[in-house]
Amino acid sequence: MTLSEIMDIVRDEDFDVTLSGGDPLFNPEPVRNLIEALKHDGRNVWIFTGFRWEEIMASEKLRDAVELADVVVDGPFVESLRNPDLLFRGSSNQRLIDVGRSISSGHPVTWRD
Repeated sequence: MTLSEIMDIVRDEDFDVTLSGGDPLFNPEPVRNLIEALKHDGRNVWIFTGFRWEEIMASEKLRDAVELADVVVDGPFVESLRNPDLLFRGSSNQRLIDVGRSISSGHPVTWRD
């Protein structure tokens, strides 16, 4: 699908967007373009990725891809750490990272802390 087609669906259905598996950050440039369009349209954007926040910040391409998103759920799902009681994630190693606050502070800040 083209970016325009995706945005038409989002506008028609009027919803926020979650980007998830396969890992969206394996394609950082198109993800960046999509998030930029979504944010310009006033949407909230969450990204689920197997990358850890520290890996994302160490890579210019990955950082550019996520810097406009609202929340990054970082880290791979680990079956042995599975916890169905966790909010918005499947295993206890995963974090809900508030992107704006984390970039401003220079360290990971969890969402709703």
